[in-house]
Amino acid sequence: MDVKANPLLNRLNKTRLSRWAHDVRQCFNSFYNYNQLLDYIQHNKPDLIVTVAHGELCWLAQQLSQRFNIPLVTFFHDWWPALAYVHDWARGRIASRFRRLYQQSQLSLCVSEGMRQALGTHSNAKVLLPIPDNSVLVTTTEKLTCQGKFNVIYAGILSGIYSSMLQALCKSVQQIHEFQLKLFGLKPDWSDFLLQQVRAEGIYAGFISRELLTDELNKGNALLVVMSFEQRDKTRMQTSFPSKLVDYCQFGKPIIIWGPDYCSAVQWGRQYQSALLITSPLVQDLVTAIKRLAIHPEEQKRLGNKALEMAKGMFNPEKIQRRFMESIQQVAAVKY
Repeated sequence: MDVKANPLLNRLNKTRLSRWAHDVRQCFNSFYNYNQLLDYIQHNKPDLIVTVAHGELCWLAQQLSQRFNIPLVTFFHDWWPALAYVHDWARGRIASRFRRLYQQSQLSLCVSEGMRQALGTHSNAKVLLPIPDNSVLVTTTEKLTCQGKFNVIYAGILSGIYSSMLQALCKSVQQIHEFQLKLFGLKPDWSDFLLQQVRAEGIYAGFISRELLTDELNKGNALLVVMSFEQRDKTRMQTSFPSKLVDYCQFGKPIIIWGPDYCSAVQWGRQYQSALLITSPLVQDLVTAIKRLAIHPEEQKRLGNKALEMAKGMFNPEKIQRRFMESIQQVAAVKY
C-alpha cells in the first residue's frame, strides 16, 4: 500500500536543510499522502493498528487509531527521541510525543522493564523481549578446558556509540596472548591504519552471512556484549535490551557484558547471575576479567549453563510469541 512522503520535504532531505526537514516531520507533521490507506481502513475495518515507535509512521498510526477508533498496539524497542536525526531543541518535543503515543496505545509492548519504567504507568503495558532464532539452540554446553587460546567473539555494530570502546579494546589486546578477540560486523568508522592492523592480526573478520556467523559463534569460548558508558546515551542504555544478548544465549556460551551498572543488560545479568559483568569503563578492567575467566573452566561452565537456561526459559521464542499473541487477542476482543 502506497503512503507517499511529501515531495518538498523529500527534496529538502537531500540538502543542508535536511535536519530542519526532519524537525518538521518529527515535531509537527510529516505531511504524508495516505489516501489509499484511508480507503483501505474505511472499506476493511481492521481490528487493530500495529506500529513501532520509531521513525515517522508511528505518528500516522496514532492519528488513524484516534480518527477511526481502532485500538493501537505499539512496540517500544528503542528510545526514539535520542535516535531521531533532529536538532537538540526538538528532542524534548519528540519525547513528549513518544510518551503520548505510549499512553494512547491500547497495548504498549516494551522491550525491557527499563523502557516500561521510563515511559511511566500504563493500564496495559507489557514487557516483550526480542524473539531469538531457535534454529541454533544447542542442547548442552561443551566440555571446557584450559587448552588452546580462549576465543572471545563480538558480533554487531562496531561504529557509532560503540566505536571508541571497541577501538580501545582492539588496541589493548594486540599484545595479549591469553585470549583471542574476534569482531564481526559492517566496516567500522575507524582509521585505515587501525583497520589494517586488526585485519592483519585476525581481530576484525568483517561482515559475514548468518550461517557463517552461527559457525563462528559456535566455535567461540565467550560472547561479548557492549553497552555505552557515555552520559548522553544513558536513557538508551537503560531502556533498550540488546537482541544479541538473546541470540547469544542460544549457543550456551559464557556471556560477557561490558557496560554501566544502570544499563538493562547489566541489570539482567545481575538479577539472574547469568553473565560476567564488567561495569568499569576502563578497558584494562575488561581485559583483566577476560584473562581471569579464561583460566577458570568451572566458571565458564557455570556461565554457559546459565546462558542455556535463559535460552530455554526466559528467552524461549515460543513463550515470547505466545505472550505476544495472547496480548494481541485480548486487545482485539475488547470493544472500543
